Amino acid sequence: MMTLKMILVNVGISGIAFVLGIKEDTVLFWLDKAYKNADAINKALLKELPVTHVELDEMWSFVRRKVSKKSENTKPESSQEAEDGRQWIWIGYAPQFRLILAMVVGPKTFETALSLIAMTAGIVLGVPCFFSDGFSCYFNALLEYYHEIKIFPKTGQRGRPKEPVKKPHSELVYGQMVKEKKNGKLLKITYRIRCGAERLAKLGFKIGTSFLERLNLTIRQSLSSETKDSWL
Repeated sequence: MMTLKMILVNVGISGIAFVLGIKEDTVLFWLDKAYKNADAINKALLKELPVTHVELDEMWSFVRRKVSKKSENTKPESSQEAEDGRQWIWIGYAPQFRLILAMVVGPKTFETALSLIAMTAGIVLGVPCFFSDGFSCYFNALLEYYHEIKIFPKTGQRGRPKEPVKKPHSELVYGQMVKEKKNGKLLKITYRIRCGAERLAKLGFKIGTSFLERLNLTIRQSLSSETKDSWL
């Protein structure tokens, strides 16, 4: 455990071996063992987290190959896996814990948004607030997991009664921060509350994805110089 803690604070393998009086091969063996059990540890620890709000965002990168800007004609919001190797990385983030709750790699579609919400819903406790950009699929994905069924009473009149419909859960809060840009410059930010306005006012949270956007920047800056230019 001491070895793993030292690795988390960027102590080198040779330094760990010197401090603990062990061989470097032993450090590598322990690290490999921890890596193979990391998924099981996450499943044991990441459950029923008392998260108050979740930030949702997606960013894209080129995988395997990149088409030059001169020859590229497709838009980054392609609904399918782009032929030029473009892939979307979706992240659900809890600012209060500085914790990545879920991460999915896939095209910018409703199905991928649904996968991200499914992973997040399986970890958090209750119904947190959700904030994102203006991507429309998030709301429908949230509605699949946080909803109530509205049943219409019989009217006694002729004709088929209305079918039950899904409506947002009474505790669900979802806000969007929509940015309007022109030639790469930010012109305007519009805040939208898709549901849960009263609860949002009581909680006092502000709509935004600044913490997750900062994480995205950290991820980009952590890439090697050969791949950094492929991120947007």
